[in-house]
Amino acid sequence: MTIPCGWLRSKKYEDDPVPKYLSAQVGLEAHCFANSRAMFRKSPTSSTISIAVVMIFFAVITWRWSWNEGPSIIRSDVEGYYGYLRAIFINQDLGHEKPNWVFLHQTPEGTLNKYFAGEAVMLLPFFLVAHAVAHLTGEIPNGLSAPYGHAIGIAALCYAFFGLLAFRSLLRRLGISEPVMATTLLVLGFGTQLVQYTSLQPGWSHVYSFSAVSVFLLLTQRFSGVVRSRDLLVWGGVLGLIVLIRPVNGLVILALPIVLGKDLPTVFRSVLKDRLGMIAAVGAFSAVISIQSMLWYAQVGHFVADGYKDEGFYWSRPAFFQVLFGIRRGLFVWAPSLLLPAVAVIALWRSDRWRAIGGLVYWLANTYVIACWWIWYYGSGWGQRVYIEHYPVLLLPMAFALQRWAGWRRKLAQIFLLVASLLTLAQFYQYNHRILHVESMDRKKYAFTFLRFGAEYQDRLGGNFRMPPYSPNGLDTLLHEKWDMEASAPHWHGNAELSATAFSPGHVAICGVDDEFGPGFETNLNELPAGRALFLAIGFERRVQAKDDSRTVLCVVTAEQPPAIPVFYEPFFMDPVPPAVGEWEHIEYRIAIPPLSAGEQIKFYFWNQQGAGRFEVDDLDATLMVVKPY
Repeated sequence: MTIPCGWLRSKKYEDDPVPKYLSAQVGLEAHCFANSRAMFRKSPTSSTISIAVVMIFFAVITWRWSWNEGPSIIRSDVEGYYGYLRAIFINQDLGHEKPNWVFLHQTPEGTLNKYFAGEAVMLLPFFLVAHAVAHLTGEIPNGLSAPYGHAIGIAALCYAFFGLLAFRSLLRRLGISEPVMATTLLVLGFGTQLVQYTSLQPGWSHVYSFSAVSVFLLLTQRFSGVVRSRDLLVWGGVLGLIVLIRPVNGLVILALPIVLGKDLPTVFRSVLKDRLGMIAAVGAFSAVISIQSMLWYAQVGHFVADGYKDEGFYWSRPAFFQVLFGIRRGLFVWAPSLLLPAVAVIALWRSDRWRAIGGLVYWLANTYVIACWWIWYYGSGWGQRVYIEHYPVLLLPMAFALQRWAGWRRKLAQIFLLVASLLTLAQFYQYNHRILHVESMDRKKYAFTFLRFGAEYQDRLGGNFRMPPYSPNGLDTLLHEKWDMEASAPHWHGNAELSATAFSPGHVAICGVDDEFGPGFETNLNELPAGRALFLAIGFERRVQAKDDSRTVLCVVTAEQPPAIPVFYEPFFMDPVPPAVGEWEHIEYRIAIPPLSAGEQIKFYFWNQQGAGRFEVDDLDATLMVVKPY
């Protein structure tokens, strides 16, 4: 890893058009590289070996899966984070891009990227190298070909490496022993979601925040010695970068008592005395943050813009339990090793009150903000990914506790961390082999897939059960219609047949091997309000005669412009879990639909595309809701 990282560093700011505020980052990376060179001047320590093992693991996964077998790196959220670079350097259409409902909003002044630009800033040197490579090798220089995806993968590995080095340096300066440092670093690599968002989803923002937070904590700890103006300058710049990646991560400022402990008041007084240093810190912070204002101005002509205008927080109803313990995306369900850092905060109460209180405040404040976001599980993904940037803070109390524990206490903690990490690795394998559902996990799905790894479990989970769109004033019901097959229903259509075994006597809708499409639901033209997000709830009873009859059947939700031009298309497998043969089962779906234009309509239908078998449905029910204006 040191050779490509060093090569990239030598290229890093050559002909870089970004202002010199990044000198702080250059200095930090120089520190990290100096640290990495020192690692190999003498016999490697256990923490050095731990970082090497973790990085080899990450690199192998990146090469084996991301670059050869896995899906495209530039997809979903990455299109927005990375989109600044394509818009500025390739398409030269910043503010005039083709809008889409995922991340590019159309405004009267221009198109607005909803994401913040911190990740794009960190990717810039890697992108410029990839752009040059694409030109030299004959690859298409469009920002999407192989060199660009590989550059994002290398960037994620490098920043993970910088983050691990900085975190190890922090632990060492805090007096943590080599065995405890090694344990903590191995937990980061094998017991958390860091591997997923470094190796398999390297374009998401989390590994970049993880790296920046680790460096920020290291810089903070250095204030325990002498507070220097130049250190405050760098500290302010890195804090600005953290906010520029994800603004809510500015709560990292609450980590100061965890890092400094009882030295916090002394350090605070020293900082207040250094007026020049304070001005430098504020200036560096503001300079970095101003990048976003300049980009907003280039897009819509305003220095302040709201890219998240259709999203927000429910401050009065945080989903604490779901965020921490829920099956869908609970932190402790998918990364159980993080239970020990939470317990360690309490264990520090007697021996280190400053850090115990700081840890408790940090957990509560960040979990509260995370739990108040309208979609508290943050869309598709594996585990509660928005905690990744907080790992360096959350694991510090665990390191302090392990340092103090001895004998059976430390061994018991290490055994727990080992078992928890093995469980996380098992889930990591399941998620990336399509055994777990990417978004709508629940208790039935979790029980069905628990420690199951065979090919027969791949692609067996389906359904769609999403949160309603952001709606601070609630939802209005546009229509509710149930079709029991006994009388016509204006919005439902399909063939009904008489059946002695119908769920509700006496007709059912049947889809067999010769039927490509089953019953469907369709709104009328000009029936839907324009510009307001929609939420479709579907419920029905279903029965199959063999377990694989409905395995490949798709449910399809579309929004269309006449004549049949799709503007939104979302297919998903019919079976949430494999069916009980010969029994009627109740199934429900919840589908969020973006705002539509006037005259567009919504359709829902069953698509038996492979004609694999026969299924029966009865008592089809549809409820269509719309977000109230706010």
